[in-house]
Amino acid sequence: MNDKSDTLIKGKSLKEGPVIYHPEDYLIDEHKIKKNLSLTKLNNIFKLYLQKSDLRYDDISILGQFSIIFNDPAFSLWHTMSLSEQSKALSELVVMPQLYDELITSIGGTAGDAMIIKSVVKDAYQNAVDSFSHAAFLQKKYLNQFPAIKIILYIDQFRKLVVLSVVDNGYGKNFLKPKKSFVDQKDGNDLISRFVDWFVRRYIEKSDADVKHDIAYTGGQGQALKKIKIEMQLDVDVHFLDSGAVFEIKLRNYF
Repeated sequence: MNDKSDTLIKGKSLKEGPVIYHPEDYLIDEHKIKKNLSLTKLNNIFKLYLQKSDLRYDDISILGQFSIIFNDPAFSLWHTMSLSEQSKALSELVVMPQLYDELITSIGGTAGDAMIIKSVVKDAYQNAVDSFSHAAFLQKKYLNQFPAIKIILYIDQFRKLVVLSVVDNGYGKNFLKPKKSFVDQKDGNDLISRFVDWFVRRYIEKSDADVKHDIAYTGGQGQALKKIKIEMQLDVDVHFLDSGAVFEIKLRNYF
């Protein structure tokens, strides 16, 4: 680790920032304990991520942040729902409230490019929703907490980087889901596409037998990391941690 910079930029507390409830219709008083546990989990996951990155909390400065609590009670019953019921619920969750658009635009403006930030966070957000579905079905995870994500834009004081992180309290491990394209169709049928798909699944990913076909996913986000790295030329990674994950994008070109 390098020596500290002589001038550290003062940032926000990890406990600050707006909280969005999605959907708002289900926001009732008895959800307060589950909400607070979800927010606490997100902060703990972020601190584990910093530790994994060889950073202390004092080594960063938070420029902006907000959280989203997915307080639909269906997640506590996910393991009892059919695939079509899960899919219907997920299709409603991917339509974000207006406040989300305002907050992510503000984060993007602070980072230096609102359109880029909105694009990459959309991929991270949909990956998190897929992780919620996986965890809710297999682990019955959301009986005492809600699925949640926290979007944090911070400065790494040592490496002089601005970093965008999307924290979620989902499955916490990498998992294989049915492979789809962004238009909800199977990948290309040409010979090269089929060979690459076979090679990745045979030597890099788990086998098709490990795909859980009774769990619903948003579809198409398996290509998100590849798209961001190649098309946007950003340094992106996913860190799987205890009880959650952090989708990390290093924004070297924006500050």
